[in-house]
Amino acid sequence: MRAFRRLLTLSATAALLASLVPATMAVTAASTPSSGNKVVSAYFADWDVYGRGYFVKNIPADKINTLLYAFGKPTADGGCAVIDPWADYQMVYWGGENAVDGQADNFGNNGNLYGNFNQLKKLKALHPNLKVLISLGGWSLSTYFSDVAATPASRAQFVSSCIDTFIKGNLPTGGWPADAGGIGAAAGIFDGIDIDWEYPGIDPGNGAHFNAADRANATLLFKEFRSQLDALGATTGKHYVLAAALPAADVHSSGSYDLAAVGKVLDYANVMTYDFHGASDAYTAFNSPLLRDTADPAAKDKYWNVEGTIDFYRKAGFPLAKIVLGVPFYGKQYIGVGAANHGLYQAFDNTGLNINSLHGDAQPTPTYHQLVDQLGIVGEYGQGQNGYTTYVDWKAGEPWLWNPAGSHSVVDANDNVVSTFVSPTFISYETPLTILARTELVRIDGLRGVFAWEISQDSDALALTTAMGHGLLGH
Repeated sequence: MRAFRRLLTLSATAALLASLVPATMAVTAASTPSSGNKVVSAYFADWDVYGRGYFVKNIPADKINTLLYAFGKPTADGGCAVIDPWADYQMVYWGGENAVDGQADNFGNNGNLYGNFNQLKKLKALHPNLKVLISLGGWSLSTYFSDVAATPASRAQFVSSCIDTFIKGNLPTGGWPADAGGIGAAAGIFDGIDIDWEYPGIDPGNGAHFNAADRANATLLFKEFRSQLDALGATTGKHYVLAAALPAADVHSSGSYDLAAVGKVLDYANVMTYDFHGASDAYTAFNSPLLRDTADPAAKDKYWNVEGTIDFYRKAGFPLAKIVLGVPFYGKQYIGVGAANHGLYQAFDNTGLNINSLHGDAQPTPTYHQLVDQLGIVGEYGQGQNGYTTYVDWKAGEPWLWNPAGSHSVVDANDNVVSTFVSPTFISYETPLTILARTELVRIDGLRGVFAWEISQDSDALALTTAMGHGLLGH
């Protein structure tokens, strides 16, 4: 940790965080990475094909080596299921414009597979080294994890169902098209499983079931996954990856998980080092503070930042070589912000913002794509423009955007803009250079890699994904 702090205080600080330096210059200055077994991954959400119209063909598989497909889910009857059969394996590509290989589906004779799964199959054929994991759960789909993890029998049933559905690819039938799904329809697409239980043993506010035994049962559930995946691998000659999305810092981490124990079972953990701050706070702050800034009112918790999270995991006995750092491809937007300190650590009033809007200026969590390509307030190299100025908090190692007169849309129930208003605006965001800073942290501390939520949120120019890939894979 101290080595990384020294890095940031020397010339690398400017190279990695000075937002007006062209990304190409930063890449040239960075030391040549040694990829080894580093993980560079990103989530792809099955609903991406709807909102932005982002398809599997848009995934830059040459810049990452692992894709996390969100989501599958535990069910009320103890099984494991897809969440959107249409997007996952039923949606027919009548033309080739959105297909990986430019070819339309052969309706009625497509190998029992359509939709995202079929396109992932094509993507893997073009990129044989790409691993694809099915991610189970997430914030809104963790409802039944406590139930399926409760007993040896329920764990065995659930894990067997997950392996059957996603690893063996035995998909449900009876939908449309009539030939979609069936035994082995999705076989060979998924190389492992990522478990995103949010969170064992507590009520995080998402409606998930919980009880006091969850912490111990989570470890037992991971062990059941490892056991059944290894048993299958013994017959196929393949190692199936077992990962988990684990909480950042110390709030839910050790309270929900026995980190030392699960660290012995997992291949690695995707540690969610983002959402440290947001609209639920009383003041503006950074979505993913790299370091601890004592001016942050939350700094009394020394682990409430990226570097602090790594230190906490180390002290809890979780192997550093199994930590994959999370990077947000979205920011946190605050309006009605006090003008002192260019809006940093100031009170705000987000009245008027709408989490369900696809308009970035109406969103409390605008994506990098929205900031760059939709709103034009972030330039090619991550610098603020068009009324927005980039400032850098060197203590936190993070930039932010400030505009005392930011323009924002008011949308109706159909997300149509009905009016606009002006408000002092603060936006916490990541740039290609802050991503490179995280890859430096990964290499210096011997971590496993980086992952992003979520791949469709990157700019059209793939600026953030490119930085991840260059920093750890050299391309």
